[in-house]
Amino acid sequence: MIILIASFLGTSQDKNTEKIDIKIISYNIHSGTDKNMAPTLFDTINFLKKSNADIICLQEVNESSKVGFQVSSLKEELNMNLHFGANVVKNNTNYGLATYSKYKIISQKHVYLSSTREQRGFLHTTVRVKEKKLHIINIHLGLGNKERKKQINELQNYIKGLKKDYFVVLGDFNEGNLSLDDEIIIDVAEKLNKSNILTFSTELDRIDYMFVSNNIEVKSYEVLIKNMSDHYPIVAKISI
Repeated sequence: MIILIASFLGTSQDKNTEKIDIKIISYNIHSGTDKNMAPTLFDTINFLKKSNADIICLQEVNESSKVGFQVSSLKEELNMNLHFGANVVKNNTNYGLATYSKYKIISQKHVYLSSTREQRGFLHTTVRVKEKKLHIINIHLGLGNKERKKQINELQNYIKGLKKDYFVVLGDFNEGNLSLDDEIIIDVAEKLNKSNILTFSTELDRIDYMFVSNNIEVKSYEVLIKNMSDHYPIVAKISI
């Protein structure tokens, strides 16, 4: 009887430490247009539906009568939980970031970053993955070098408060050769020797990134050459 009880307890402990694979996409959809401003929203929705991703983080997405209710259309088609934050609200336009998740969203926060041009910021979305908590930072940084440097410092100070948890930081950083504090964060592309693959179709550069906390295992990373935006989607599989 004692042997049976010990065996049962061992199985329970193994369950609590079981690794969970998560597929994540980050994509600047350019307001549902390609680099020539031709409409591509329906193609983008179709691509994301077929991706079977667990978490999808979008930048430059709109929700307005002026441009279109892109956020709502995506939510309906993807049938996922949503956290939306409009960095720019003016002239009947709501323009910003959207994070979609198959997992339950347990908290959400929209953080504005110091901006001298167009307002920029990030979404902090926390989801429950079985018994584990995962923080997702979906970000879009500015175009000016000086403001972007300040925004990166603000981001790094913010994620220091998450260093004991599982977290992912991803999005459009508008910055080539970016590096963050490698004591608490891992560049997914660099980890898998794929940092030379461009993500922005009009320049030979990588400006879209995905970083993860040191307690997350990186299993795969790729840039998909899709001509539905001026950016390419980045896709990774991680394990927590």
